[in-house]
Amino acid sequence: MNQSLINRSYDFMMVFLGLMVESIPFVIIGVFISSVIAIYVKSSKILQYKSKNNIISHIQAMFIGLFLPVCECGNIPLAKRLSLMGFRPSEVITFMLAAPIVNPLVFFTTLEAFNLDPNIAIIRIVAGAAIALIVGLIFSSHPDQKELMMPINPNLRTFDGFEKAVKEEKVNHNADFVEVFRQEFFSVFKVLIIGCLLAASFQVIIPREFIEVFSNEPTLAIVALMILAFIISICSSVDAFFALSLASTFSLGSILAFLTFGPMIDIKTLTMLRSIFKFKTLMLMTAIVVMLCLILGLGVNNLYKISY
Repeated sequence: MNQSLINRSYDFMMVFLGLMVESIPFVIIGVFISSVIAIYVKSSKILQYKSKNNIISHIQAMFIGLFLPVCECGNIPLAKRLSLMGFRPSEVITFMLAAPIVNPLVFFTTLEAFNLDPNIAIIRIVAGAAIALIVGLIFSSHPDQKELMMPINPNLRTFDGFEKAVKEEKVNHNADFVEVFRQEFFSVFKVLIIGCLLAASFQVIIPREFIEVFSNEPTLAIVALMILAFIISICSSVDAFFALSLASTFSLGSILAFLTFGPMIDIKTLTMLRSIFKFKTLMLMTAIVVMLCLILGLGVNNLYKISY
């Protein structure tokens, strides 16, 4: 067998396994939290704190990540759970985009990686929150919110049905928790495998050296690092350390575009979100996030005027 093919096959397996090992713990955490909410938290208790004001309700969704510090993989089951609770699709989109960035774990890992300039962590959090809020508010103007999402799986327990069963004392909490966890984990795990396979394939096909060719042109550098973030699908809790390795080659604006775009949109996440949102919703969401992250990168470059 051709040695090059053997090397590429080995690289593919290592990248694939690395992505799976990195993602599964956060998926388990996300599914666990989602299952706890499904079984032990009444939707009426949650929804009574949600503002009826459109802007405020999206701000509330944006800050949920502060209390649920999991990366983008773990947020998928939580996003599905929020939709079952009665959150509007646009609010779910805001949560889903913001949570991988607007959480304490990501803030402190970014601060640790770029300890010479704490402004990077601050800009990342503020930019992530702002982009998530803008995208959610744009989608909130859609006249038919249900058109944004795929039909909800009837096998997933809904809150109204569960609360009715609780009142009628027809539910075993522990057994039901195990069943909900099992359903949600395997639902997410199947698309996680597909996402990791795609991400690993693209990483092997498109080498990092190809991306670095564009580092000397400011706008192309931003686009190149967003493409890199999309391809490598690295977890938001550790991506700052990867970005640090690029800091000597790329501008600060392109680094921040990488740190903002990657947690929101990548191959792995889009594949998993396909079970929640319709294809046209994901494409429009991606286009808006690309545009806003490009503006962020250009703005930071103009503000700093230097490479990191």
